[in-house]
Amino acid sequence: MALNVDRHLHQGTAWIGFALLSSASFAVMGACVRVVSESLPQSEVVFFRNFIALLILLPLLGRNKASMKTAKFRLHLLRAISGLTAMYLYFYALAHLHLADALLLNYTSPIFVALFAVLWLKEAWTASRRWALGLSLIGIILLFHPSASLFSLAGALGLASGALAGLALTTVKQLSNSDDPVSIVVWFALISSIISAIPLLWHFQSPHGTEWIWLLAVGLFGSLGQLGLTWAYQRAPATQVSPLGYTSLIFAGLIGFLLWNELPDLIGFAGILFITAAGITVARERPIPAPQPPSGVPIIEQPLHANQGEERPSQ
Repeated sequence: MALNVDRHLHQGTAWIGFALLSSASFAVMGACVRVVSESLPQSEVVFFRNFIALLILLPLLGRNKASMKTAKFRLHLLRAISGLTAMYLYFYALAHLHLADALLLNYTSPIFVALFAVLWLKEAWTASRRWALGLSLIGIILLFHPSASLFSLAGALGLASGALAGLALTTVKQLSNSDDPVSIVVWFALISSIISAIPLLWHFQSPHGTEWIWLLAVGLFGSLGQLGLTWAYQRAPATQVSPLGYTSLIFAGLIGFLLWNELPDLIGFAGILFITAAGITVARERPIPAPQPPSGVPIIEQPLHANQGEERPSQ
């Protein structure tokens, strides 16, 4: 009896460890992107991130016998262009802002998902969404006060990455009504790999030595972060998992302080709290995916809690 209780308790709390593993992995991935971007063009970092994701996903396409046929190629193209642009802007922000700040601006995506869901998908403008929008606006104003480091082109582009990532996620909600979830993410990786390869035709700098290690680390930690989320979603509802996604900001803050001596000012820290509160408010309202960088390999597994009315998380 005691053994069964212990096993049940372990299964009931394991999702917390997986969610924290995911958050830490995404923060480390951001740090790896910054390091490798110091010696390689950003266009190459974006390409290799997409190409590595494609290599990871192709075996799943065969294993799941998923069809790539679609009647909504335009939506796939919109999703790829918005997600890829978000990735470019996010990587630029990582190279020019504090690590935690760049991550935070991209993690506004769940708020934009809620906004696009109202404007585009005609979902209800609920009280939770109104509160989340108000909190996020206050947070953005605090973050972008004139003396802040975010009051810059990099800061504006970082916020735009969150908006575009939100648009990409909203597009996935539309596609998931008709297309196989595996094919959705493979289409994204395929189109993004092709588009991001175009700039390399004019300028390609072959990676050497440790640059390959950093590129592989970006792919490894991005995939580990996404697997951690998948494992967490298999063990707990998305409304519980999603708020823990914001612990990435803590890990990013620690990494930024230890490696680059980065610290937020008091006003900026208050802005972080408001935006985090807004994201958690949205996450607790309905089962949307936890915040995650646009460079993460999308979640494609069906959660075990689907029979409890949860949506399939997907990006």
